[in-house]
Amino acid sequence: MKLRSKITLLTITIAVSVVFLTLLSIRGIIINAFREELEKRALSVASNLSDRVANNILLKDNFQTSKDINEVLNKEDDIEYIFVTNEEGRIIAHTFNSELPTDILLWNPLNNRTTNIQLLDTEKGYIRDVGVKVFNSTKSELHLGIREDDLKSTIMRLRKITVPIIIFVTLAGIIGSFVFSRLITEPLNKFIEFTKVLGRGEFGKRVDVSYGDEIGYLARNFNTLSMELKTVKEKMEEAYTYTHLLEAEKVSTIGQISSGLAHELKNPLTTLKMLFQAFREQPDMTKEDAEVINNEIEKIDTIITRFLGFVKQKSFQVSEINVNTLMDRVLSLCSFDITNNDIVLQKDMTETLPHIKGDRALLEHVFLNLVLNAVQAMPNGGKLNISSKADVGFVEVVISDKGGGIPSNIRSKVFEPFFTTKENGTGLGLSIVYNIVKSHGGRVFFDSNNGSGTKFTVRLPANN
Repeated sequence: MKLRSKITLLTITIAVSVVFLTLLSIRGIIINAFREELEKRALSVASNLSDRVANNILLKDNFQTSKDINEVLNKEDDIEYIFVTNEEGRIIAHTFNSELPTDILLWNPLNNRTTNIQLLDTEKGYIRDVGVKVFNSTKSELHLGIREDDLKSTIMRLRKITVPIIIFVTLAGIIGSFVFSRLITEPLNKFIEFTKVLGRGEFGKRVDVSYGDEIGYLARNFNTLSMELKTVKEKMEEAYTYTHLLEAEKVSTIGQISSGLAHELKNPLTTLKMLFQAFREQPDMTKEDAEVINNEIEKIDTIITRFLGFVKQKSFQVSEINVNTLMDRVLSLCSFDITNNDIVLQKDMTETLPHIKGDRALLEHVFLNLVLNAVQAMPNGGKLNISSKADVGFVEVVISDKGGGIPSNIRSKVFEPFFTTKENGTGLGLSIVYNIVKSHGGRVFFDSNNGSGTKFTVRLPANN
């Protein structure tokens, strides 16, 4: 069922229910008031008639008593019957055309009461039997039965009035509910169509509803949302384009890797070539020559190993890791370099850090590389700060030095492969760090100022 049909049905139901209940209450009030008035009138007639026939009862003039009660019966159209009893409680006069009904004296016994009204359910409908004492302390009573003829006619008139009113209200409710539902459902239909437009990603459009109420307020919010979504979409598209350009730039470094690898391997290979040429002329190999050959071969092995570590993705050996424990091991491995270079180590590690999940060996390599870089940035000694903390679902480790800092003109190249400012560096260390952290769902970034040091920050997802 559509919303418009529901509103129409609900409005009609409420309108008809209110009118029906109102008329029903009015009808009840009118009937009760009419019955009270009827009882008062019947009691008045019975009291007056009892006073009128009292002398006749004392004189035992039953004829005059019958004459008086029949006279009243003929005057009052809604009186059904009248009967009178003497002091002994025997009926001495009545208006019944046929025989007296059986047990008539039990219909409304007064006992010790002076008056009483009893509602009787008879074949002719409801009749009120009004009984009054003619003489107190005796069984002399006068009873009359009064019908509700006027009440029935009044109810019929009410029915004739209420039926057209209910029909009119129903028709008015149908018309009113149609108009009312249209006022509500028309803007709602526009909202529904507008949500479909937003669902298709057509942001920036507006819903044409200019009401001054809550619906208008909702329309303005929808329009604001549409414009904000358009702005966000445009920014996302810009970011998406930038990200793809950045990835394309990273891919283009494959050529740089190849040329860099060739350049790095050229020097040790040249040395080896010169030594072998010398062996041709003088086959004897000195201990110094053997050591040079061994060093050059190790250099080649190191370059190739690091290159493979950068190019080839290592399969993860995932485990739960305590970052503080991992950093303690890294600092233990670097203890000789730290001490030998007159570095002052300061740690500020949060004890209640959440664990992370990752490859312990790879992450160890990350922090080892960053710590060694920091040490090498302070050849004349300095201060090395290591800190850790939890930060909104992440574990953050900060490694900062008091070295000379990274020049501003090369900061954008720090994570590029084979870019280095060191004489014996391969330029692969920070590139490998970047890839490992990224593969763990984290980020690595730095802040550096010339002459005041560099601070590297590694953020890794916490294992919550």
